[in-house]
Amino acid sequence: MIDGVSSIPYIWFYITFDSAIFLVSNPVSHKSFMKFTLTILSVLLLNLATAQNLVLNPGLDNYLTCPGFGQFSSTYVTNWSKPSIASSDYYHFTCPGINPVLQFPRSGEGYAGIIAYNFGQEYREYITGTLSLPLVAGQLYDVEFWVSLHNGYIQAINELGAYLSVASPGPFSNVLHINVQPQIENTSSALNDTTNWRRVWGTFMATGGEQYITIGNFRSDSLTTITQPGTSGSFGAYYFVDDVSVIAQSSTGISSSNSDEQFECWYHNGYLNINLSGSVASREILITDLSGRICRRLHVSSNKSQHAVDLATGVYLVHGGGRRVKKVLVD
Repeated sequence: MIDGVSSIPYIWFYITFDSAIFLVSNPVSHKSFMKFTLTILSVLLLNLATAQNLVLNPGLDNYLTCPGFGQFSSTYVTNWSKPSIASSDYYHFTCPGINPVLQFPRSGEGYAGIIAYNFGQEYREYITGTLSLPLVAGQLYDVEFWVSLHNGYIQAINELGAYLSVASPGPFSNVLHINVQPQIENTSSALNDTTNWRRVWGTFMATGGEQYITIGNFRSDSLTTITQPGTSGSFGAYYFVDDVSVIAQSSTGISSSNSDEQFECWYHNGYLNINLSGSVASREILITDLSGRICRRLHVSSNKSQHAVDLATGVYLVHGGGRRVKKVLVD
């Protein structure tokens, strides 16, 4: 060692991650090298945490014992349960005798089955999964799951969704729809594919502490969009569910703001008025409901702006950057 410099005259450190390149080509002391290494590890761990799927047993491949029909619970499926007395189903290709004829898992060997609509009398089935960590307030998360319509049923619906909550819903002693607003809900066409898997996905802002995800149809029969793509089979809509994920975005999607900047907003006659002080670059403003479901994205490029917003009556949160959040009443 010469003058505190490592006897190795040059240490080359080359890392690429998300377009970031770190390169050291000069002599460094052990102390400097340790600081540099810790910095790099912190960056890598942050990125890995951001990209991590927080859903435990996301493909429903891990089970404790082979179930029968209607036996979907943590007794049988690792890290999954059902919130009501309805008979949600679990399938695994190493469990003989209860596998569907046509559908195969999207990945792995396991998946779930739920009735999302029952013809004649309301009946709902749900599944609830556990997250490895509670969600962080103000963080945006991408949520997705995949579904396939059972080929033995002739009806389909649009509104399958996911509800994220601090506590596991239920247990409910009935088989009716769970009356909550899911943060994620299918907004495309009817989920009527009996051969392929369809993706249901969306982004929401966590309110903080959510550690459970429940999947199903959270609407009443009268508010469910029902179609009949088939001609031979049972009435109702039964779906297989596989590959569930909840992943934090690398940023909140909201521009940071200066500490001395003021943020004001109010709703009046169908318009959201926004006042921002200081220097304002182009900024995205998010409007969420109280559960964190993103209702609108607004792009603001001036200190004062007015935006027409078509929102149902209720209370909303307007996120203006950093920790600036305002509550507005739409009436």
